[in-house]
Amino acid sequence: MRRLFIIRKDLHLSTGKAIAMISHCNEAYWTNMLKAGIIKDNEFEFLPCVQEYSNGTKGPFLYRHPVLMEMSKNAFDNGQTSFVHTKINPRKTFSITVEIDKEVWNNYINDIFTKTICEAKNLNKLLKAKDMALELGLVEGRDFGFINDKCLTELTPENEDGTCTVGIWFKPLPDDIAHTISKKYPLFKD
Repeated sequence: MRRLFIIRKDLHLSTGKAIAMISHCNEAYWTNMLKAGIIKDNEFEFLPCVQEYSNGTKGPFLYRHPVLMEMSKNAFDNGQTSFVHTKINPRKTFSITVEIDKEVWNNYINDIFTKTICEAKNLNKLLKAKDMALELGLVEGRDFGFINDKCLTELTPENEDGTCTVGIWFKPLPDDIAHTISKKYPLFKD
């Protein structure tokens, strides 16, 4: 298995910028996977807002997180016994469930991290990699995706959102599938 990255050559990236863009390509698959496994904002839970104190009086349930405390107080003041909220994590951490294909686990993560970095002559040539990926049944955003630079340093915006498309990343692919795409592109050279 191998990761494939294709970077545009016509942008004449400095060595540092090229390395940064390739690093972005490398991280994109994993960060997309992590983002997909995070607790979504549309998940809700009921939390108590009434607490009985040792002296027999009742008051708002005390939470450490200020948002939860405020919600608890408001619900208590309105005579409620519980309140609904979007799941947030008061510890400022996230719970993430990630499913990794067994082949990726065995033949990439627990093997060697083989990577191939190729160059595309220009944006049109880069976009042909997307067409090939789709023909192979790969799904954009899950199996591959584009890296767009925000154009804060070297590059000039080309896209309507003020970014410039620099490269494309692929998830760990079986060698034959990676080679089907990479054989159309030369290896990246400085």
